[in-house]
Formats: sequence, structure tokens, C-alpha cells
Amino acid sequence: MSRINRRMVVAGGGALAVAAASGTGRAIDVHDVEIPLGAWTRMADMLFPVQEIYPAPFWKAPIGPASLKPEPFNIIVNAGGLTPSGTYNVTAAVTYYDPLDDQWRYGASLPEARHHIALVNNNGFLFGVGGFARDAGGGWQMRANNWRIGGINEPWEEMARLPHPQAETVCASLGGFIHVAGGRAPAGSINRDWSDHIDTDEHWLYDPAEDRWSALAPLPTPRNSAAGVVVNNVLYVIGGRTVNDGNTSDVDVYDPLSDRWEKARPMPKAQAGLAAAVLRGKIYVFGGEYFTPGGGGVFAEAWEYDPRADRWRAIAAMPRPRHGLGAVTLSNSIYVAGGALQAGGTGTSAALDRFEI
Repeated sequence: MSRINRRMVVAGGGALAVAAASGTGRAIDVHDVEIPLGAWTRMADMLFPVQEIYPAPFWKAPIGPASLKPEPFNIIVNAGGLTPSGTYNVTAAVTYYDPLDDQWRYGASLPEARHHIALVNNNGFLFGVGGFARDAGGGWQMRANNWRIGGINEPWEEMARLPHPQAETVCASLGGFIHVAGGRAPAGSINRDWSDHIDTDEHWLYDPAEDRWSALAPLPTPRNSAAGVVVNNVLYVIGGRTVNDGNTSDVDVYDPLSDRWEKARPMPKAQAGLAAAVLRGKIYVFGGEYFTPGGGGVFAEAWEYDPRADRWRAIAAMPRPRHGLGAVTLSNSIYVAGGALQAGGTGTSAALDRFEI
């Protein structure tokens, strides 16, 4: 795959046909064919098309002390993102989806418009970390914000900022702390555009009790646009890309008890701008983009990873392939939201699809 800088470009159906064996006239026995697992259902579109998002699960309303909420997550929240319209094509809007009535609604807006802002639910609060602002010249100006809310309609409050700006990162809650690993960071004192940033291996921990950040073992492979999930009390960083070497299939696993990273089996394909979620102890990975001299495209492929067996397998492909999307688990389903139907900044979508297996 050619090494194409993504910012040079930015400004299904899982059915399996059973056919006759080629040149033999012999029908293939359906029992010889492994049907990809899983089923997709189209749900209500988001309130507007949006990509480069990191949605997260949350609650409809606070119940008791924030850290003692007894019920499971029941809504999906998205904040910010790149849109086809609006101020410099970036939004401060916060929307949430309720699966009970299959509807999206607006929550309290971000203090400022952001894209690639990472949402993470930690100890009953929803945090919005990092991301990019955008100016009239189209520059991607990285930010170090760390905002939080205790309820979907509450105003966002400012918490301790990242040690320095970071975006397109993996952000996850692990053991009551927030981990921020990899992504992009300023190369020096200038922070005006994409060309001012580099891939980073920095790994930060946020302690909400102390409201402070500290450094942890760095990510083995500096990269951006990876997906991240927590399973069995360890953090997985999956796929992603580097500016100079393109997409990667690497999977790095972080153990907080030893503050060490180890390698897991790589993805079957190198995918970036992808999304991941956990269901019944397994990791499910969706979509992403790639670039070629002709422009590139998006992945329809979806994968299941079994952490205990360290094994990947294909599942039913995405009916609406896209990148820059988000994936959130609620109950026994994974909801795949937003993204773009084409590589780069075009084809932004409001799609929401539910995946069940």
C-alpha cells in the first residue's frame, strides 16, 4: 500500500453467495461454507452527518452519587466532530441516542467546537479529552482540554488539562482512571495545522480523585487513528496508522499492574480510522480507511477478536462501510455511528447501524 498522507485527501452487505464451483459444474455444499456471524439492523439516523467521532455510553440522568450509579448504561452520547456544514465544518453539538424509542436528541453543547474529541465514561462522569479546533484557514489546531459532565443536560466543567495537546488518540477508562495513549501531538511550539504535529507514543493517566495527570509506559508503536477497548482489566490498542508508513495491523496490550505493554496477534488487515467495542468478553472491530495513489477507500470488513485464544475471525461485513465512526455497546448490541462513506473528508454520514451476534 502506498504511503499517502491522509491530510492530502481530507479538505456489506455481509451476505455470502453460494455458487457453482468454477469450471466443475459441481455445486458447493452449503456446509462447506463458513457463513460470517452477526446481523446488522439500520436504526434512526443521527441528527446530522458527522465523522471523526468517539461516542461513549452514558446515563439518561444522574441517579445518586455519580460514582454509585446502579443501572447499566442506557444511552449513547456523541460530542463534536466534522460536519459537511457549520463553522469551519466542526461542531460543538452534543447528541444522544435512546434505544428505547430509537431517537436522537440534543444535550448540553461542548464549551467549544471540536473534532476528534475522545469521550470516555469514568466513575459516573462523561469526559471529553483533547481533539482539534479549526480556524477559517482550515487548520487543525490541537487542544489539551479535559471537560466533564455528570448528566447529559448539565454544563461541561473544566478539569485538569492534558500535559500538552493530544488528539486522534485512544482514550479509555481502566480501574477508575482515564488512560490516553498514542495519537498525534505538536512537534514543537507551533500548533497551527496538521503539518505541525507528529505521531506520539505518549501514554498518560488521569486520576479523577487528584485531578491530575501522570506519565506511564509509552505505547510501543507511535501511531494515530487506532481503536481502543478494555477487556479483562487490560487496555487494547488496535490498528491505526503513522504518517510516514500508512496503516498498521498492530495490536498492543497494556497491563496496568505491571505498567508494561505486550504484543497480541495482529489484525487480519491493516485498518485505520476504525472503531471497536466489547461484547460478552470479545472485541469487535469495524471499518476504517486506506489510501492509494488513486485516492483510497473504506473498509467493509468487521472482525471478532477472542482475547483468551488470541485469535481473529471475520464476522458479517458492514452494510454501510465507513471510517471516522464510533462503536458503543449497550445491553447485548453494538451500535456503530456516523463516519464517512469515502476516504478522507467527503461522504460524511449520519448512519446508525446495530450489530448483534
